Amino acid sequence: MPSETAASLRLDRLVALLKPERRTRILDIGANPINDCPYDALLRSGHGEVWGFEPQQDAFEQLQARKAESENYLPYAIGDGTPAELHICKSSGFTSLLAPNPATLAYLGRWHKAMAVDRTVPLTTRRLDDLGDLPRPDLVKIDVQGAEKMIFENGRETLSSAVAIITEMAFVPLYQGQPLFHQQAALLESYGFLLHKFMFLKAKAVNSALMSGVNWRRYQSQVIDGDAVLIRSLLDSDLHTDEQLKHLAICADSVFGSEDLTLKCLSILWQRGVITEAGARAYAALLPHQKAGEASAA
Repeated sequence: MPSETAASLRLDRLVALLKPERRTRILDIGANPINDCPYDALLRSGHGEVWGFEPQQDAFEQLQARKAESENYLPYAIGDGTPAELHICKSSGFTSLLAPNPATLAYLGRWHKAMAVDRTVPLTTRRLDDLGDLPRPDLVKIDVQGAEKMIFENGRETLSSAVAIITEMAFVPLYQGQPLFHQQAALLESYGFLLHKFMFLKAKAVNSALMSGVNWRRYQSQVIDGDAVLIRSLLDSDLHTDEQLKHLAICADSVFGSEDLTLKCLSILWQRGVITEAGARAYAALLPHQKAGEASAA
């Protein structure tokens, strides 16, 4: 695993090689700062900028209090443009436009307290494609507890410039009416995105009367959800502009750890004459080359 300093220097070298026209633009829908931010290193490097949306008042205030020059936040609930209710849960990470699904909570035997709804807040959602002053993003990160598909359905034009999407995909419906993995994937495929990887998958034990006294931590058999990375398909790289390939290369290196994808982008740009072979190979030389399990020479 490369050190943070080595990764930061590599990113600086990559951006210097690519010379993009501007910083990489990130759209963060559901920017509640309760978890580690996957694009934090890109922001700290000065090579990225973010436009984020967070309707929970306390979470929005936290974002405003700590934001840097490259961060822009609005307290909007993104959706389909209609009136809705925000279900504020005991644990703010479970807050959603959708109501919790008691059948799934009973099946899993967990999260009853965390997903208990404290109150509902009426609001009017906003469609992504109606936000005319929103710059077109390169990377979309979305974490909205079940409303992802609705947001994508009302944001096709906004997503048309994006080269990568990080979205939470569910395999069981934690919320009532929640679209699952295959429904999100099918919609995004119709927009030109293909599944690239999962940054993580979360699984839990299934609840039953016979689990009493059993070490349930050993039986994490039910996959719940995970953060999926989808990229604009490279099966036909001619559909990508040079600038899109540059930002995809930057995101792959600094956000979702797919340096092989960065090399693919560099190879295409080298073949197009946008960067030199020497520059591309110099970046490749900065990557860790030790094979897994290979011990360093004494």
